[in-house]
Amino acid sequence: MTELAMKEPAMTPGPHVRLSDLAIDPYPILARLRETTPVAWVAETRMWFVTRRADVLSVLRDPETYRTDSPRSTIRDTFGTQMLSAEGDLHRRYKSQCNPPFNMRSVQSHAMPLITAHTDALIDAFGNQRSADLRPAIASQLAVFTVASMLGIPPHLHARILDWYASFAAALANFTWDEQVRARGHASAREFQDAITPVLHDLHHAADPSLLGALSRAGPARLTDPEIISNALIVLFGGIETTESTILNVMWTLLSHPAALAAIRGNWSLLPAAIEEAMRWEPAVQSCTRHLEQPATLHGTTLPAGATVQCMLGAANRDPAHFPDPDRYDMTRANAGDHLSFGAGKHFCLGAALAGAEVQVAATRLLQRCPALRLDPDRPSAPRGFEFRAPPTLHVLVA
Repeated sequence: MTELAMKEPAMTPGPHVRLSDLAIDPYPILARLRETTPVAWVAETRMWFVTRRADVLSVLRDPETYRTDSPRSTIRDTFGTQMLSAEGDLHRRYKSQCNPPFNMRSVQSHAMPLITAHTDALIDAFGNQRSADLRPAIASQLAVFTVASMLGIPPHLHARILDWYASFAAALANFTWDEQVRARGHASAREFQDAITPVLHDLHHAADPSLLGALSRAGPARLTDPEIISNALIVLFGGIETTESTILNVMWTLLSHPAALAAIRGNWSLLPAAIEEAMRWEPAVQSCTRHLEQPATLHGTTLPAGATVQCMLGAANRDPAHFPDPDRYDMTRANAGDHLSFGAGKHFCLGAALAGAEVQVAATRLLQRCPALRLDPDRPSAPRGFEFRAPPTLHVLVA
């Protein structure tokens, strides 16, 4: 066991929770924790699970007590110090410099035309085929293309991105600190740095609107090359993981609810609310991790210094105290937009507007251009995963 892994505290064990069970269907398990043990020690992860929405919000909105910056952070261990594992002035410095390409105005004016054109090209590619798997055909390619374009990663490197991403996904969910998984994550981060550093220097002399271009020309306040690379890594990973999985989860949800889908086809103005509800009902990212430097009390439970807290977003999104009948998908739900699927507080997802645009365009263009689109009954799938959650495949019939 690596020294970075937290030892189990000397206390009565909490409810028995297995990651393998969470990966299949987390919601009944999380509901039980929310009702009986809203702050629960989960031995397999060596973390505390927080499952009530109010408690999750209190943690995410208190960065002084519940910090992202810790040597026990798998994100910091894999990517180094960047906006998601920094606090205070350093966090503000990183996020303020990285924010401009991802604000709503920039997304609408610059990213939306790229997203729409690329989505249509991807749909054209499977043309008159009877069937398709939406993961490789749409979700993966759109997510990689969009975030790479926003970052300024040249096309000849796009094929390597998914290889890096697979290592990063395993490393960030490596809560048992498996050394081989860590090593693969570190190796991919070094490969990314070696590939992107020359690009960064080239963009310094170009009038390029991408994130790497803007960061390379930031003047006296410019981040160092290692800082730019680390922040680009977290943007790259988040831009793929959150977006690809959200597209898949939203499409799976819509196609699994034929009555809702029929209503949308009869009135396209219903689609944005249907997407918000899908993101509440089946979030792609199931948790946000925080760390304690000092003891704290949460919902009557004393958490020791050094504790790691998992804010379970999937549980918060189905808390009946805020969402009546929460396990039911209801696209007319008035407060569906209150979901926490992009986090909350100072570390709210930088790319939320961009991801939302990609999901909106992908769902709209697929449903409008493929009026017979439906799940393939011979190749069923469903979301899987305890940390990052999406259908491994999403086979559909197109015609």
